[in-house]
Amino acid sequence: MLGWIRSLPLSFLVSHSTKSGNYFRAATSRSQFVSYGLRKIYKPINVDINAMNINMRADTDCGDEKLLTRSTSWQKDLNATTADVTFHVVGDAYVDFFSFLDGEWPESGGDSRLGEPVKCYAGGSSVNTATHLKALIRNFTAEPKPQVILHTVLNPDDQYGQMLMDHAKKHEIPIDNRRREGDASTTGHCIAIVSGGERSFMTHQGVVGNFSADDLDVEEIGSTPTHLHLHIAGYYNIPGFWNGKLKRKLEAVRKMREELFPDKNTTISLVTQHDATKEWDGGLSDLFPLLDFVLMNDLEARSIIRCARGENLIDYEHEHLEWADYFGCLDPTSKAIVTRGEKGSVALQGKKILSKQKPIVMNSIDPTGAGDSFTAGFLFGLWSWKMGRQQPVTATTTGKREITNGGNGDECAWPTEALEEGMRWGVSLASAAVMIRGASVPPEGSDIQKILEHAKEPEYPVFDNGYSQLSSCY
Repeated sequence: MLGWIRSLPLSFLVSHSTKSGNYFRAATSRSQFVSYGLRKIYKPINVDINAMNINMRADTDCGDEKLLTRSTSWQKDLNATTADVTFHVVGDAYVDFFSFLDGEWPESGGDSRLGEPVKCYAGGSSVNTATHLKALIRNFTAEPKPQVILHTVLNPDDQYGQMLMDHAKKHEIPIDNRRREGDASTTGHCIAIVSGGERSFMTHQGVVGNFSADDLDVEEIGSTPTHLHLHIAGYYNIPGFWNGKLKRKLEAVRKMREELFPDKNTTISLVTQHDATKEWDGGLSDLFPLLDFVLMNDLEARSIIRCARGENLIDYEHEHLEWADYFGCLDPTSKAIVTRGEKGSVALQGKKILSKQKPIVMNSIDPTGAGDSFTAGFLFGLWSWKMGRQQPVTATTTGKREITNGGNGDECAWPTEALEEGMRWGVSLASAAVMIRGASVPPEGSDIQKILEHAKEPEYPVFDNGYSQLSSCY
């Protein structure tokens, strides 16, 4: 996703480095866990069904649609952690069947040759993002290492679900499986065809099609005793999150964090993904005031604005100005990160261009999941920047989205320098990831480090008086 691939050679963004060599540092103190006074509506049924310790739970107040499988071991680990931040990744999970097409697509009723056997990998935006983020933490951070927790849906009784669980176990990612009791749907899976530097998908959603924001447990996420980063992966892939359902959950998380941990950072990001319905709505605009970061590619940005305004965008090289205007109107504090393939990427906020990043050239082997790896690198870079400075939270920052009270953020909370560090890590990871078959296969840390060392600062400065001075950038 995120449309890094347009044609070969592949181009990516390069951005500013802190050049400190320090990423996450160990926390000097932590808040004790506080029990939140919400009514418990479930009773645990401790049935260990596999090596992942995914346990069964029956909710007593959920009617016929009861949650079936879930993980509880990660909660105990969180209560004991001294790490700075915890990442909760929520979204879709699929098994991907990859077909690498050597020639042209077959004509109707025809045939084309595959130069390699069809290969099978764990996939889905949330799985890809969590896997790459966990690998970065493993390779580039000292103890205590932050946790990455995956909240998704799968059927543990079919071969696809077992493959996803094996993948999560291998990468030490706890799964909070929110599948509902009685849902016999298969684990989601898709066919990915890679040809000419591009990739296309045909997807059977399975249990993902029944996944709803109502299935998420606000108390478990909100009671995380560290700084919290909640990432929503593949919004348009999950209709059960649309039209206010996810909004209510995010509001509840922010409210809970304000009451429990006013001195802890609460950051929420979202990746749009492609909308197979072609409607590009789903109440996304209503979510913006709750989001710190929204990541998308240029195709997704164009489609969202075109459907919202009922008109085509102006066909010129400065369409990023249109993006800044539209997304800035939705919320002046949310930051939109738009990737533009061979033209690099832009960071937008409040009708302004915060940063424009130059591309570098890479020859892609497998572009699938490049956007998910970029997102993982972006999140890691953000927090590497913040933890490297460990700025104290004070009462004067009340109302900042990423700082206190689960509220809204601004330039003081995540300054442009932090975004540039996130984008530097994003492009470095994505550049290394596209040289490997499989969207959820992390690159070696040494390969990422080589690209990081060659990352350059943004070519264009940040202006405080709007985006007009960037009109001749492209």
